[in-house]
Amino acid sequence: MAACDIFGPQEPLPQEPAAVIDDTPALPPVAEPPPPRPAHKPTPPAPAVQTAPVAPVEPTALVDPAHVIGLDQTATIDWLGEPSGRREAPPATIWRYANEDCEIDLYFYLDLQHRVMRALHYEVRSHDIVDQQSQRCFQQFVNEHRQRAGASAAYSPR
Repeated sequence: MAACDIFGPQEPLPQEPAAVIDDTPALPPVAEPPPPRPAHKPTPPAPAVQTAPVAPVEPTALVDPAHVIGLDQTATIDWLGEPSGRREAPPATIWRYANEDCEIDLYFYLDLQHRVMRALHYEVRSHDIVDQQSQRCFQQFVNEHRQRAGASAAYSPR
């Protein structure tokens, strides 16, 4: 005991914490579903030949959501304005239009014959329970774009 007194009181050595083993199985990464395939290839819109200026469409005129099908990206911007987001999901390019009431996803695919991207599919998500939610959502974006662009840049659908 005398030898223990020479070195003073002994403190226990610190122990390393035991390793935590996570035995829960790892979940596979969630992959986004591929973009929808269009049912058929729409007929491209005929080139517009105008001899007189087109009168602006009144904001109260009803918008047909199917009008977007077949539009190229430039015509889509002319009609709806710039999208709030864009992403690639080969073979599609997806444009998103979103506001506090609804969202529209437009799916553009390459038109091989004309070498332009055309809208061939759209999806609308809305907080509105009304049957005409697609029409109302498109109408909002068309009206908002017209207000921002002014009457001189109004686009008249086909």
